[in-house]
Amino acid sequence: MFSVIILAAGESARMCGINKQLAEIDGLPVFIRSALKFEECGKTAEIIIAAPKEYCEKYERLARDFGITKIKAVVSGGKSRFESVKNALCCVSEECNYIAVHDGARPLISTEDIERVLNDAERYGASIAAARATDTVKIVGKDGFIRTTPPREDVWYAQTPQAFKKEIFVRCAEKIGSQDVTDDSSVLEFCGESVHVTEITSCNMKITRPEDLEAARAISKNKRSVIKK
Repeated sequence: MFSVIILAAGESARMCGINKQLAEIDGLPVFIRSALKFEECGKTAEIIIAAPKEYCEKYERLARDFGITKIKAVVSGGKSRFESVKNALCCVSEECNYIAVHDGARPLISTEDIERVLNDAERYGASIAAARATDTVKIVGKDGFIRTTPPREDVWYAQTPQAFKKEIFVRCAEKIGSQDVTDDSSVLEFCGESVHVTEITSCNMKITRPEDLEAARAISKNKRSVIKK
């Protein structure tokens, strides 16, 4: 079974004073929408939320009020993404042999795509949600000039959830120590472990700026309109 870590401890630095995790989409706080998708997933045994220290009690109360019955704990986030993950790891139950990490700011992921990622993690030992690149990607040097153009078919956008066999992830996390990473699969990559990619089909945008929040609201509204029809 999976222990799911929802990362919701970021500073929302580019949100112009808005706490993106508490901003609502269809009446639900962003991080709650993310957590509910895992609540609905049969492979989820427990949910651990990493929150800003001053909001831990509030986030736990909201989780319970909005029906997150699988909530195990709300922990204080660290100064970096990886610190938040490590803080949450301390609460993972022994009986859970897999870990999944998801950005609380990706509230539009579908439960179907979550299940596909988790199934692949069980099959391969590690798998992440990802989308094929639709733009041509340039590798640029610090001088501002293009160094190379990788084949677009080889380029994927890494997203979350990212899921791993617990034994592998914990061992690699201990090995890299305090080195910071921008996504969780990098922990395994640094240790030479293989990570599978699961192509997802749902919109899985990350809310980073105020306009992203408005876009997510519009997408959610459109989905509801389609379902009603």
